[in-house]
Amino acid sequence: MSDARPASTRAPAFARVVDLVFIWPGYLAGIVYLVLAFFMTYDVLARKWGSYVGLPTTRVTDEISGYMLAVAATWGFSFALRTGGHVRVDVMFPYMARQVKTAVDVLAQLLMAAFAAIVAWKIWSLVADSLQSDMRSSTYLLTPLYIPQGILGVGFSLLALSAVFTAVAILAGWESGEGSAGPQA
Repeated sequence: MSDARPASTRAPAFARVVDLVFIWPGYLAGIVYLVLAFFMTYDVLARKWGSYVGLPTTRVTDEISGYMLAVAATWGFSFALRTGGHVRVDVMFPYMARQVKTAVDVLAQLLMAAFAAIVAWKIWSLVADSLQSDMRSSTYLLTPLYIPQGILGVGFSLLALSAVFTAVAILAGWESGEGSAGPQA
């Protein structure tokens, strides 16, 4: 009979603590999606019927909702990876030997880490350029561009770290890599 507990219960205590670094942004992303839904609903209602009942519109809904989506999407990447929420095409996976499955899982995690690290590196270079030239958005808020770019940089950096950590956890035997990986949400 197989062990019904999550694979992460075999992990050492420090690994479970490290997982918290990847889990809290996922919960934050969920809260941001909820706040965004209320924000968008309010603004739609205010635009439609605001003049009749005295509701002011925000006039910056597009910009703020874009920043909120950037937080929610990119900061949720590491959470999805650690909890097995990313899409996985595994047509051949059930027919592979155990060692091959482990090797394929580790390779997939390392490729994910490399991709996320390259994207994060490029984003952080944009952040440096935006800080140096004091670039701002061309909207009502005139938001310094390093803020939304930094949000994306943090998200992709967390994804890269999460992928490396998942590869290490698979190699160390803390996780199997099959099914849902990491901690249970």
